Amino acid sequence: MKRFLIIITCIMTAIAVYANPPKLNVENLFDGRYNGNKNVTITIYRNNGNFYRGMTIKNNPGIIKTIAEAISKDAPRAKDYSDHQDADGQYTSLQIVNNGEVIYIGLQRDKHGGAFFFIQGKDKAFK
Repeated sequence: MKRFLIIITCIMTAIAVYANPPKLNVENLFDGRYNGNKNVTITIYRNNGNFYRGMTIKNNPGIIKTIAEAISKDAPRAKDYSDHQDADGQYTSLQIVNNGEVIYIGLQRDKHGGAFFFIQGKDKAFK
C-alpha cells in the first residue's frame, strides 16, 4: 500500500509540474505598463483556442531594448531559436513548448527604429 501511495504521489507531482504556466519574461511586457503610450499599439485576442498578443512600437528604442532583453532571458527555454540580421532589420524568433503546445515568440526590428513583437499559441500552452 505504501508503494502504491508513493507511486501515485510521484505521478501527481509530475502532472502538477508539467501543467504549470510558462511564466515567460515576455508575458510580463503585457502587464499594462505600455497602455496609453502613444508610440505603442497593443493587440490581444483569443479566438478558437488560440491566444495572441502583439505590440507595434514606433520611435522608442528603450521599449524595444526591454523586449529584446526579455526574449534573451526566455531563449534558454526555447526548443527552436533563430536570430537573423540583414539590411532591412533584425528578426528574432523562438518556440517554447509548455503543456505539450508550442508558444511562438517573435520580434522584428526595422532599420527605421520601429518594431513588431508578438506571442502566440494555443490557450493550453499558457495554463
